[in-house]
Amino acid sequence: MKRLYRAGHLIEATHLKTMLDAAGIATLLRNEDMMRVAGEVPFDQCYPEVWIMDEADEPLARQVLDEFRHPQRHRGPPWTCPKCKEWLEGQFSTCWNCGTDRP
Repeated sequence: MKRLYRAGHLIEATHLKTMLDAAGIATLLRNEDMMRVAGEVPFDQCYPEVWIMDEADEPLARQVLDEFRHPQRHRGPPWTCPKCKEWLEGQFSTCWNCGTDRP
């Protein structure tokens, strides 16, 4: 087991954990409730942490972490849904309005 990331807040840690889980990497979220005792316990020990269960997963986990830190906003040109004519940004592969897949 190895710590991969120390987050600034729980939402950030949960989002990274979700990305790692989606990549098939077993994870553990630690210090979920520690912010309540910050001040009594040093702040640097209270931040939520994302741990990977198998150190062999670290190279892939680092790739996911890099995508988490530097998301590629535009993974293609904007497009218009062929069904409902909704305009969508390039990172979307499905129309949010009607659920049609990108052509």
